[in-house]
Amino acid sequence: MQSTEETNQNIMYNKVKGKIAGIIEDHKSLKEETIKDLVQEWRDLISSTPPMFLKTILGITDDSVIHQLSDDEWKYLQYELEQTFDVRITTGILVTGEDQKTRDLSWWTSKKQLKSDNYYSKNYMNYMKRSLPPQVLETIDEDTDAIMNNLADPDLEAFSRYGMVVGHVQSGKTSNYASLLCKAADAGYRFIVVIAGGQNNLRNQTQTRLDEVFVGANFQGVGQLAGFKREKMPDSLTNAENDFKIETARARETTNFENMQLPILVVIKKHTKTLSHLLKWLDSHYKNQVDKAMLVIDDESDYASINTKNEDDPTVINEKIRLLLQKFKKSAYVAYTATPYANIFIDHNAKNSDAGRDLFPRDFIYALDAPSNYFGAEKIFSKENDKYVVQIPKNEVVYELDENIPYPNNNYPFSIKHKKDYHYELEKLPDSLYDAVRLFVINIAIRDLRKQKKHNSMLIHISRFTDVHIKIRKLVSKYFEEIKSGIKAYGRVKNPYKYSQNLRDLRDTFNDRLKDIEFDFETILDRVCLIIDTVQIRDVHQSAKIKLEYREDTQTNVIVIGGLSLSRGFTIEGLSVSYFLRTTIYYDTLMQMGRWFGYRVGYEDICRVYLTEDMNEKFGFIIDATNDLVNRLKDMRDENLTPEDFGLAVQLHPDSLLQVTARNKSQNTEDMFLEMNLDGQLKETRWISNLQADLESNELLLEKTIQSLISGNYEHHENKSHLWNDVDGTIIESFVRNYRLYKNDPLGLKSRMPIEFIKEYIKDCNLKWDVVLFNGLSESILKVDSVRVKRQFRTVKVKKGYFEVANRQLSRANPEKVVMLEENKNLSSRNMRSVMVKPLLMLHSLILEDENGNKQNGVGFGISFPMFKESRNKSLKIRINSVYKKQLEEAYKDEVGEDFDYEE
Repeated sequence: MQSTEETNQNIMYNKVKGKIAGIIEDHKSLKEETIKDLVQEWRDLISSTPPMFLKTILGITDDSVIHQLSDDEWKYLQYELEQTFDVRITTGILVTGEDQKTRDLSWWTSKKQLKSDNYYSKNYMNYMKRSLPPQVLETIDEDTDAIMNNLADPDLEAFSRYGMVVGHVQSGKTSNYASLLCKAADAGYRFIVVIAGGQNNLRNQTQTRLDEVFVGANFQGVGQLAGFKREKMPDSLTNAENDFKIETARARETTNFENMQLPILVVIKKHTKTLSHLLKWLDSHYKNQVDKAMLVIDDESDYASINTKNEDDPTVINEKIRLLLQKFKKSAYVAYTATPYANIFIDHNAKNSDAGRDLFPRDFIYALDAPSNYFGAEKIFSKENDKYVVQIPKNEVVYELDENIPYPNNNYPFSIKHKKDYHYELEKLPDSLYDAVRLFVINIAIRDLRKQKKHNSMLIHISRFTDVHIKIRKLVSKYFEEIKSGIKAYGRVKNPYKYSQNLRDLRDTFNDRLKDIEFDFETILDRVCLIIDTVQIRDVHQSAKIKLEYREDTQTNVIVIGGLSLSRGFTIEGLSVSYFLRTTIYYDTLMQMGRWFGYRVGYEDICRVYLTEDMNEKFGFIIDATNDLVNRLKDMRDENLTPEDFGLAVQLHPDSLLQVTARNKSQNTEDMFLEMNLDGQLKETRWISNLQADLESNELLLEKTIQSLISGNYEHHENKSHLWNDVDGTIIESFVRNYRLYKNDPLGLKSRMPIEFIKEYIKDCNLKWDVVLFNGLSESILKVDSVRVKRQFRTVKVKKGYFEVANRQLSRANPEKVVMLEENKNLSSRNMRSVMVKPLLMLHSLILEDENGNKQNGVGFGISFPMFKESRNKSLKIRINSVYKKQLEEAYKDEVGEDFDYEE
């Protein structure tokens, strides 16, 4: 429990912070020194002003609250304000369709917006000033203006628009589409449907937010603003507890759209029954199309909305969304997602079925930027990510438990792949999970000491089965009670560590995980004693007896255990510790499971994600794939291309498994067709076969290739490294064809070295090549005739059958610099590839050193492909066996859960 003195300290702290924040919000432009200067001004004011005047300035009635803030409090106050307001963000990237380019794309900003009172959007902006920095709000305003321009004026006689907005996981897409629907309501869209994910908790959470920022239900949220008008309150046919029901809609008497002047809001779960009820209600009142403008916002649109069957028999949810759009003469569909792969794989050439046009975003794609204070994959899974990622030891988990392996004392590791009844076998959890629980307790105390009296959460996501969640919750609860017992018994005695192993473990976790924190452990332990009774443990699933709730009137400290219900869209407040033991081969699924992405203002430094090495590496690959996707979108915009072009470009992305299309099915094998575009890509051997025969063969191949380059009398430059210009493609083809790669990755989908596509590229390439043999820094020398280089040193991890180059990078920064003219040497690697006119083969003579200090000669190579305006797509037909097919099917099954059927 907090003392009266501490409560007063917090009131004073928050009052001062609120006053300074209000001043910052009113600044038209925020300079770097503004916050620092304002904090100093208020520090001087507080120290020099008599208490009786401070009470008036701060709006405080109790004399006992007034006091001087400590140095630490001023430091935290300034830091929080800087993290909240000193944020950089840019407007998004827009690509428009061919038909869209011919339409009026300024109807909103240059006409309709100027004539409207903008009641709903003004309410939204005024309310959101309380929680979002001015720069972020300004960008949301600009982004949604651009999206509105790409919808259509509701005064038009008829229209249909299909668009997509791409954001980042947990980056504020809801804030964006909330602003959009407010502007749509101002413009005259009268029926607004938000399809909010496939789980009740996500729908309920979305409804609550829209009630707050748009409806003003129960006079909460915008309903508390001075300018709120009850007579303009939108009519919501759903609420935070109830999805759409026909009887509720009938009772509201909102079926006469022609006479309706207020916007109608419907927030529904992405489920067959709910969509059917909505369509039935509309059909019962309107045999023909409704002559009012409708906006449909499809949140998490890559989930369940996509037609995965043929056009003559579309999947049920896809069909019903399309029927809903057909019901209105004027409709706009905007898909929101952080993982757009599935959306842009929709066949934009498909013939319309009876359900109407499919949901491909043919009119526009808009990619949102993330603010600089966004805690995302780029920051967490950078190549030097030890700060945020804790690797779960290999001996604590296995992918699948092998009962034939004898474990000492039956001490089985946790099985990532398990069945529904796994809870019967589950008697203990990994030690690293207990470490994560201890870290979470410490984190609550640190945030408390930093005056961050806000919600705190820990996420445990290690199963998709409800019964396993319940068992995990019981085991975590048991361990937590042991910790709590030790803290309450010994936490305040002198040298408590000699009495309690749990307190020693707590101290060890602090020393291992939180370096450079401003508090010593004794100070933190003292605060832990105060907060330990506030921690709750909740399992979150559809049948949970006690639901997870973040109240506005009290701080929530909670350990959350869940799976599917927490894996997409749902926001976990104040998340600082995540423990993740799921696996999948799909990038979009991994990203959506990452609830740890978001905003961590004031406590980013104490956030940790516990992962296996495999998951850590997969998230690292995602960074490259996602960055490449956004860069391709920028290229499309700059070249004035369309969403169809973008869909094609991403479908051909060499790292996406979702580009696979099955044909010619048979019982035991399946032919599959892949397409790929290598233009502008850098591909290199991150995985090097560690079979001795392969190592020796590749060494001889490198020497033979160098001899061919020398004897070919090509233009040769030597500056430590050796460069040959205008080399004949036969030399490159021979080298690549004979190089021995790791054999168990035939498609290159794991190692990201798609060798068959590269061979096809070389065979069809009519250009000359440049070839570089890099010089390194080791003492070992490679000498072939007149060519001499020092081998390059690379650290590697020893895997089964191959060496993995550290940091997933064989080349050093900007390897293309070797062929650049002087004026281009400061370009990024990607931009260098855009000015290259010939492909570049990069040869690496290596010294490979593993974790144990063992050294081995090796050979690696990479190819930098120029970016050409005319696409050079390559097709490849492969044949997979039933085992690999089953692995793909199991990965999909693991994604959605075998007991979940959204096609009900």
